[in-house]
Formats: sequence, C-alpha cells, structure tokens
Amino acid sequence: MIFEIDKIGEEGRDFEVLESRQHFHIDVPDCVLAEDVKIRGRLEKIGAEILCQGLLATSLSVTCTRCLSGFGFPVRNKIEVHFIAKPEDGKTGDEIELTDRDFEQEFYEEGRIDLSCLVRDLILLSLPQVRLCREDCSGLCSQCGTNLNENNCGCSNEELCDPRLAVLQKLKDKSK
Repeated sequence: MIFEIDKIGEEGRDFEVLESRQHFHIDVPDCVLAEDVKIRGRLEKIGAEILCQGLLATSLSVTCTRCLSGFGFPVRNKIEVHFIAKPEDGKTGDEIELTDRDFEQEFYEEGRIDLSCLVRDLILLSLPQVRLCREDCSGLCSQCGTNLNENNCGCSNEELCDPRLAVLQKLKDKSK
C-alpha cells in the first residue's frame, strides 16, 4: 500500500487495493481480522500536499463484552487524509496548537505514501469500547456463568451482595 508520489499525475490517481489481513498484524484474542482489507480511493496533488480520499471495507471477528461469544463486526470507514512532506530534521517545531485538520494529516518521506498505518488505525478506531453481539445481549449469569442468550439457568435473580457492602445492604433492608 505504498504509492510513489511521482506516479500521481496532475489529474490525480484512482486506486483499488486488496491487502491481505496478515499485513496489518491485528491478531489479539478478542479481535482478529476475518477477511482481507479492500480499499478504494483517489490520490490528488495539491501543491506539495497529497490528498487521499476513499473507502475501506473489511470484517473483524470480535468477542462480545457481555456474553464472551465471538461474532463478526463489519468495518466500513471513510478515508480522508492530507499527506505532507516530513520535515528534514525530523522536528515539527516547539509548541504548536493543533487544529481539526492536524488530526487528518500524515507525513510522507522519500517521495512515497504508505497507507498501512493509517488503515490499521482506522480499523482499530472503528471498534466501540463495548462490543455487543446484539443490542439486547443478556450476558452471562453472575452465579453459574451460563450464557443467558442461549439458556435460562434457573439461578436466583437476586444479585449477591459484595461482602464489603453487606453493612450498607443491612441499612437498606432496615429502611424498607
């Protein structure tokens, strides 16, 4: 997913890439790339900057936060980033104020643009903090561990009180 800047004409360059899932090194126990990553987009020169716009599509195999079951999570993201030349000394200056555009900005060096890190970041940022296999996921029984989406375990629905909070539970019971 490296593009030579010299090969981007004045009219721009359309591209379509299918990159293998192994290329992105997303392989942790609760999140694995399930299919290759498809990227379709356009590169345009704007002075010394390169504008990259496009769409990425793939699918992840993730674990539900509540019931611990695996499920497929489709990823569809827009790509919109400005590439600017990396400063020769490697420094970007002392203190600077960031603007909204700075978050959509990447550096290129040696006349090449590499989309790999950008695409990997977009895939990981598309994941919500709480991943649910379905919106009404019941989760696991806190007493026996049964997946409540599949079976009703018959355990008491009363929450067991944390022993450290037993004194507060007694106060609550007295006030009833």
